[in-house]
Amino acid sequence: MYEFSIPMPYSKEQADKLIKLNNEIQKSKITSLYFGLPSSNELFTGFEQRRNFLLKETRFDFWQELIKYYIDKGFEIIYCLNSPRAIPIESSDFPIMKERLDKLLQKFIDLKVKKLRVANPRLLFYINKNYPYFDLYGSTASDYKIIQEFQNLKQIHPYLKQIVPSHNANKNFTLLKNIKKLGFDVEIMVNEGCITGCSNRLEHESVFIDNNYENFDKNNDFSISFCKFHCSKLQKENPIFYITCANHIYPWEIEEYSKIGINKFKLNGRDSLHDYYDSSYVVNMYGKYLRGIESFKKTEDVEIADFVWNFACKRELKNLKVKDVKHLLPDIKYFAKKGDLCSSYCGIKCRYCYKCAEKIQKVFWAKQNTNRRQPVLACKITK
Repeated sequence: MYEFSIPMPYSKEQADKLIKLNNEIQKSKITSLYFGLPSSNELFTGFEQRRNFLLKETRFDFWQELIKYYIDKGFEIIYCLNSPRAIPIESSDFPIMKERLDKLLQKFIDLKVKKLRVANPRLLFYINKNYPYFDLYGSTASDYKIIQEFQNLKQIHPYLKQIVPSHNANKNFTLLKNIKKLGFDVEIMVNEGCITGCSNRLEHESVFIDNNYENFDKNNDFSISFCKFHCSKLQKENPIFYITCANHIYPWEIEEYSKIGINKFKLNGRDSLHDYYDSSYVVNMYGKYLRGIESFKKTEDVEIADFVWNFACKRELKNLKVKDVKHLLPDIKYFAKKGDLCSSYCGIKCRYCYKCAEKIQKVFWAKQNTNRRQPVLACKITK
């Protein structure tokens, strides 16, 4: 059975929908839910990434009741203290951050929340030393992607239970097998809103952002929107390249990871929960993915962009169905053999995925009205 971790929806009604979904499928189960408090909350520590936009819930009581409900329904809760940014020890805010952290961890002990996903190494050390109750998990935000990083991580933090490698390492099967040999439990993030090989990723994951995207100053060179706008621009200009040459794992590819002993996966999408308070849209998207693992026939009429969780691509590739392009997408078996070369050869010596993208572009363009602007994929793929 494949175990999935998804963002915790913000209502009890969605818990019931998740239970129904779990009962409908056999090959996969949603077993854990991850979340972080909104920055407006009384116990928001500052060690979280600001990915929770339900700002009106300023009291911890709301989240406490929700956590209890999900645990009662059989889900495990994972709290994300996964900002990789340096701990501001010299800042006047640090004592407040630490005080809130201690209060929050005690609350979780009382609630029997046992799992924390942590990115900062100092924070890992502090929690392990002072709160041995918790199981500590690594985060994909740390962006580890070479074997020496995992070897050193194991040496320095032997208590770390699980690691989520960088999304950029998703198809490096040689690396994934060797991480397993180190003794880590491995979880793979199957979708990612950001582009593969994003040169802004560390800044994007580390920055302490303002939750209100509408207040971003687009004319400010230091605006948090820097990564968001640059990555979204590339995705919008080149959506076919994004769905073809990225490291997304499609439902029909999951089985290949099971062959190397990886059966735990993570679905991204916390940023999208704030637009749908009842989380129906998000839960439905996850349902499409899990049903796709159950049977390929259930995915045929799904838009391919639904599986990569990127709204820029979804708008640009509207009505491009799985059945139109699955046979043209790169074959996961190719990466099972050669995925360890991607970080060195992609686009330079190896153009396998590029050729797949060119074929998909022809299919996509044939389906569009001739008055519509043609995607600029060909301009991006140089010979």
